[in-house]
Amino acid sequence: MTTAADMAKPEKVEGINSRLVATMLVTRVVDDGRNIDALCDRQHGLRAFLSLNDRDQSLARAMAITALRNRNRIDFVFRKLMNRPLPKNARFLINALHIASAQILFMDVPDRAAVNIAVSAIGNDRRTSRFKSLANAVLRRMTREKEELLQASEAASPFPNWLTKMLRSNYGKENMLRVAQAITNPAALDITVKSDAEIWAKKLDGRLLATGSIRLNSTKPVSELEGYQDGEWWVQDAAAALPARMIDIEKGSDVLELCAAPGGKTAQLAAAGYAVTAVDISQPRLARLKENLERLKLSADVVEADILEWSPDKEFDAVLLDAPCSSTGTMRRHPDTLWAKKHEDISQLANLQFELVQRAATYLKPGGQLVFSNCSILKEEGENLIHRILQACPDLSISPIAEDTIPGTSEMINGQGAIRSLPFHLTNEACPQMGGLDGFFACRFAKA
Repeated sequence: MTTAADMAKPEKVEGINSRLVATMLVTRVVDDGRNIDALCDRQHGLRAFLSLNDRDQSLARAMAITALRNRNRIDFVFRKLMNRPLPKNARFLINALHIASAQILFMDVPDRAAVNIAVSAIGNDRRTSRFKSLANAVLRRMTREKEELLQASEAASPFPNWLTKMLRSNYGKENMLRVAQAITNPAALDITVKSDAEIWAKKLDGRLLATGSIRLNSTKPVSELEGYQDGEWWVQDAAAALPARMIDIEKGSDVLELCAAPGGKTAQLAAAGYAVTAVDISQPRLARLKENLERLKLSADVVEADILEWSPDKEFDAVLLDAPCSSTGTMRRHPDTLWAKKHEDISQLANLQFELVQRAATYLKPGGQLVFSNCSILKEEGENLIHRILQACPDLSISPIAEDTIPGTSEMINGQGAIRSLPFHLTNEACPQMGGLDGFFACRFAKA
């Protein structure tokens, strides 16, 4: 971990602080398994990140995200440019070079600035100062051979090796490559509206997707878009909006949402006219949920509790459990998930999900609906759990999703009658960045 004690007067180099923070972000993700959203949280984030002004915070995050998205391509380039690999334990050196390479190869940053600032940062750090000349030579050669290196590195997989193997096993080589291609496109902004989706699509110059979400191609800050301050809509990936739409019961019914924060699905359920109880274990995340509901002028009974221990005083007509998972389905927007998780994490998360579904079923009235979902792209956290769940919960049966239940999802409904979205679904060939969605799994059960 980089600290102030490791650096000698870095403030004399203009622009160095944002690069150092970007390097810290990458290090925390790759080495410590941290989530970049948490590291960049404006209240509880990394102290060094919070010390930057707004512009430098945005720049540091953008550099870190770009470096993580292209991590394997950058490693490929290093292998082309260097006779021997860098020492594996030289984490600051490696990640500082990754940040500089991300700027040179993938960002609109002047090559000279990217090289000079990186070399200064490496020279100012007492652990890496001896590599200053090497860094300078490698980065300057990179700027000279940029086009050839970019073309050659296209062959590099965007996934860590363990994930490449799992995706190939789950979906076959062709679909794995389609996922790889899909996540190279920046994700558009998806929103869910309380009502009048067609009207809001026109107002915001967006595209109304068949699934009911609105997709925007806007560079404006979200808070400056029409309708945001008035609580007419909220940001939510098109895939994340599907599980709540799978609940099909009468308005006014009691619906329990588990692992509810930050509240996108809570808002959907409340806007649909259900009496919603939203439960989450995290107080800070629940605070965000309450803020979101207040802006949207929607209401829910909010409970802070561990659902494995919580005992409500009633049963519910429907339960929605969006369970903790590897988040690998969100890699288009959050490439940090590719590097923050390890292979051994997946089975542990699947076991937790299995336990949570069993608990969720106890909160459900006979005849009620249980929707289990997560944003993992891996079958171990989705399709492969269903048989285990049905064996452990004999009073549950699959309630298949028909093709006309949610328009636009026919290609996502699998043989189990569950929804499996993949990043290459909802393709837009004319404008690739306006296509795709997150990888999601969602299955609906009925209780006898």
